[in-house]
Amino acid sequence: MFTVDFFTPVVDDAYHFGMIAAANAISDVYAMGGEPFLALNVMGFPVNDVPAKVLSKILQGAAEKAMEANIIIGGGHSVKDPELKFGMCVLGFVDNKSIIDNSRAKPGDRIFLTKPLGTGIITTAQKRTNKVPKSVMNEIINSMERLNGNVRNKLVRYGIKTATDITGFGLLGHMHEVARASGVNIDIYSSRVPLFTETCNYAKKGFVPGGTFSNYDYLSSEVEYDDDVPEYIRLIMCDAQTSGGMLIFCPPEKADKLVTLLKRDEICCEFIGQVMSTGSGKIKIK
Repeated sequence: MFTVDFFTPVVDDAYHFGMIAAANAISDVYAMGGEPFLALNVMGFPVNDVPAKVLSKILQGAAEKAMEANIIIGGGHSVKDPELKFGMCVLGFVDNKSIIDNSRAKPGDRIFLTKPLGTGIITTAQKRTNKVPKSVMNEIINSMERLNGNVRNKLVRYGIKTATDITGFGLLGHMHEVARASGVNIDIYSSRVPLFTETCNYAKKGFVPGGTFSNYDYLSSEVEYDDDVPEYIRLIMCDAQTSGGMLIFCPPEKADKLVTLLKRDEICCEFIGQVMSTGSGKIKIK
């Protein structure tokens, strides 16, 4: 399997941006049940506007994250660009018996999420105000830098066949992809969805990125919200994430063991919903 992902900085620190961008790209392979082994750096760099040491810090962060994932960076390519961008092409391999995709969810499957939501909203608040508390920023930076490799290993071990990582399309966007591809309808319990500290507060104040609004509008005909689900929660469910968690569709007989093992490794694994029936891919938010 071969994948590529890159984007503009979501944090101010170049070193942490490199780590986040690398983790985000590598996780595309984990989400398919694969093991990454080779990466190429991809960068657009504003040569005349940003010091060269920024480039060095980005590459340092990416290299350290690659080492953590036991992969080799075989080189890469950079171009002059008025806006800084960085990411990776990542090559991985997977045994045919271990492939995880987004099209095999079945009625009765329990749905779990392994990272909280809110990175898009909180980073937008920081960009607009520069006043997000350091503790809140550290919480999301640590999460965005965390690889999904340990989650992948547990899913393969227990024969989980359906999962996806949560990135730019938000929780509901990626969930709709699974629902439509699998031909099922899904119920989500909004009060169970884990959120980063202050996500609700910043969403209420309007610090919502454009990508989140786009996700919300695109899904308007596919998602049904209970009347008592407030507007800010609806937007959070669609918040465009960076290096988000894994959305897992687990047969009920395997759920308790999977959750126990993930939480033993201090990995968030919250039950957020259930596949209700065969259908056209509709999602209900309760």
